[in-house]
Amino acid sequence: MPVILVKVLMDKINNWVNKFLLAYPDKTERIVYLLIFLFPIAGMSVRHWITNIFNLLVLIGLFTLRKPREPLLREEKIFLWICVAYFSMFIISSLANGWGSIQTRYLGTELRFLLIIPLYIFLRRYPESSLWLFRGAVLGGFVLLSQAYYDVYIGLRGTAVGVYSKNIIGPFAIIISFWSLYYIWQHHKNIHIAYLIVILISVIAALTTAGISGSRGAYVGFIITSVACVMFFSKPRLMFASLAVISIIMLLFYQNSITVKGGVDVATNEVQQYFNAKDHTKDISSTTSTGVRLEMMRTGLLIIRDNPVLGIGPGNYNEVTQHYIKTNKANPAIGLFAHPHNTFFEVASAKGLIGLLTVLLLFYYPAYLYIKDYKRCKKTSVIGLIHVVSISAFSLTDHSVVLMNNYVSILLLGTAIFLSTHLRLCPRNE
Repeated sequence: MPVILVKVLMDKINNWVNKFLLAYPDKTERIVYLLIFLFPIAGMSVRHWITNIFNLLVLIGLFTLRKPREPLLREEKIFLWICVAYFSMFIISSLANGWGSIQTRYLGTELRFLLIIPLYIFLRRYPESSLWLFRGAVLGGFVLLSQAYYDVYIGLRGTAVGVYSKNIIGPFAIIISFWSLYYIWQHHKNIHIAYLIVILISVIAALTTAGISGSRGAYVGFIITSVACVMFFSKPRLMFASLAVISIIMLLFYQNSITVKGGVDVATNEVQQYFNAKDHTKDISSTTSTGVRLEMMRTGLLIIRDNPVLGIGPGNYNEVTQHYIKTNKANPAIGLFAHPHNTFFEVASAKGLIGLLTVLLLFYYPAYLYIKDYKRCKKTSVIGLIHVVSISAFSLTDHSVVLMNNYVSILLLGTAIFLSTHLRLCPRNE
């Protein structure tokens, strides 16, 4: 059986290569699809893989901006202006709070929210971008499991961390698994049974990697995204069966993975201890792994209350929290962290409520379009909503979604591909 599956996979790869050579005579088109195909494959095994592919696509897009193109739709213009507004809040807040070396360091990452403009305009010309992204995800699942095996059994690291950390490889594995599952759902009538088995094994490999990583974000992301998919997309008669399957998968991970079980048990106990404490500024419950994150959120509310409009400036979180620690308004444990480990608190504290509004629009304006068009264009709406839900779930436990180059590249490239595909295939109401 393994030999047959490998042969099927190699035959598929050979077919894809032939398709490149025969179906895409335009060299630029070949390069674009190849880069998108490679995007999910080695992002967690080769440092800067994801960011460099994002950068290459942006550069190609910039060089082709002068080529004739179809006018942007009203919805596309709104989305791109939202990206401009989000970047503008970085500039305004940084200048208002004093521009320094930290803000200069973050500028490169923040610029990506402007660079999505040429990237989006460029990628909307290539109708099969999402298809090649999903095909890359199939291979990506196997690469992720190989990386996890290396980390645990050869590198003896205890968990899967890849070239970055468990907090990126775990969520990335969840994204990979949902991309592959969506590919099955979209093309199930035309997929050969052997190739279907290969894809399902890839999904299992990616989910296993997520479990081995021990990442809270991955576990939360899987639960929220899975439940959302069942509630939004499954037929009513299949809903309870689907929820049962998700529950069984979570239970299996909990019972059979020491990493997952230990993480869930510890987190549950730490949450109880934190909310049972009378004085969070002095209680030891605020120093635990989960407790300190809750304490950072509580302190974040104080920061937002005191700096509601423009925030405290990007990168200034640690400096400002020292004031709250000295005045006995926050536990000293949060002084060890540079960010609040939550995307929404990060943006709200750094860029104020106006900044929070722009990031909410960045995430959920595309979601509004997907929901609005769901009945007319179910297939493209589903993958767009999956992307929004999963990114939102990861944002609850990590600030990296908008601060780290690789995470930002995943967010923006996925949004550009899925939104442009949706708006191209779903006719606008006049």
